[in-house]
Amino acid sequence: MPRVSQKQALKTRQKIIDGAIELILTQGFSALTFTNIALIAGIGRSSINGHFKKKEDLIIGIRPIIASMIERPLDFSSGLAFYDSWVCALEHSDEYRRLIKGLEVIISSADGAAGLKKRLPEKDSETDKYIYMAIGYAVVNLSEGN
Repeated sequence: MPRVSQKQALKTRQKIIDGAIELILTQGFSALTFTNIALIAGIGRSSINGHFKKKEDLIIGIRPIIASMIERPLDFSSGLAFYDSWVCALEHSDEYRRLIKGLEVIISSADGAAGLKKRLPEKDSETDKYIYMAIGYAVVNLSEGN
């Protein structure tokens, strides 16, 4: 079998990442399988295995992209602004809801809360309150049946 060029390998890797992100946004994390990614990306499953040996390796590769997508609609100027922007994003975007709903696959709750706290200007109990209110809002509003 002929070796592919580095340029072609990078293109294939990007197709895999793009396919994974598309799956997450349209169908949620539960649809994230190598078979589904291969179908969306228009490549063979073995091509995915050539770039990502395990699903966990793929998740590590897409984690920064997902984090950026989650942070994009959020206002980190204050705790209250953060909370309001979080609620707005959850209420108005199906894609955002799918991202948050399956987030435990990508990042632990503790790491997620710590990352949010770092982005906010205040580092006090009031900031913690808004972060936990936002997480609570998501848990209640993203539970099955809601």
